[in-house]
Amino acid sequence: MCALHVAAATADFLSTVIGAVESLPIAVGTVESVPTVIGAVDPVTTVIGAVDPVTTVIGVGAFVLGLAFLARGASGAADAARVLRTTATSPAGLDGAERRIRVTGRAAAVDDETLPAPFGGDPGLCVEYDVSELRSQGNGQSWVTIEAGEAGVPFRVDDGGTGVRVDPGAATFSLAVDEKVKIDAGEEPPERVRGFIEAVDEVDDTETGYEVGPLTIGDDPRRRYVQRTLRPGDEVTVVGDTEAFPDAPVGEVKSRLAGGSPFVVSDASARRTALRLVGSSAIPIALGALALGIGALLLSPILTTLV
Repeated sequence: MCALHVAAATADFLSTVIGAVESLPIAVGTVESVPTVIGAVDPVTTVIGAVDPVTTVIGVGAFVLGLAFLARGASGAADAARVLRTTATSPAGLDGAERRIRVTGRAAAVDDETLPAPFGGDPGLCVEYDVSELRSQGNGQSWVTIEAGEAGVPFRVDDGGTGVRVDPGAATFSLAVDEKVKIDAGEEPPERVRGFIEAVDEVDDTETGYEVGPLTIGDDPRRRYVQRTLRPGDEVTVVGDTEAFPDAPVGEVKSRLAGGSPFVVSDASARRTALRLVGSSAIPIALGALALGIGALLLSPILTTLV
């Protein structure tokens, strides 16, 4: 019996050895596939070698900036289209539940509240201002804004004896220029501009250069002061959404405009307002396209390698 057990054990051992040997081709095939995997890593190594960190960061930044500019420009163009599609409504027909309506009439002060005009003229209800300098950039010169701002107080739009309250705190203004003052080197600012200069810390009247014929010695000295104002009695167009205003005084409907998409206060017709909005969106769109082009150029080595 012992001999039989030994023979059986020997047979089992031989079967195990033969099975292990027969499995070797599979193992060898697995090992032979390793070079293929290693070869697949080579493109990644190539991409990493083609990356310049500084160029990549600048390229990505330009790409993101371009998208932001395009989004801003597209928003202005979309607002222009919405302004044209708004429904002209008389203040008398408002009940506090309308969306994207347009009212037109004469602007009137509420409780005699107005704002002083930054660069002169009668007080206003809505005011925008911009101070810019003529600076050398590359081979040319361009106006660069150094200070800007806007403000508005609640006012009423009167149409045929009925008025509706407007709170312009969140509105986009579309107003025509009513004051523009240019000051050259060595020129004394007019009194109305000097008062603004003295009141605003970000703007001083230091002479930054001198002009000698066509040449500028030192920094560019020219400045431009621009003002846009909506005054009581001006024709006004307001586009926005209405909400309930139960505390409206006599002569006003119990609705007011204080928001919307878009929410625009303009001193022009709906058509002209839309054209202004389209014009203001052209610069962001152009800058966005330029930034995207620069970003694509800087990132082209990575894109080419991946493709």
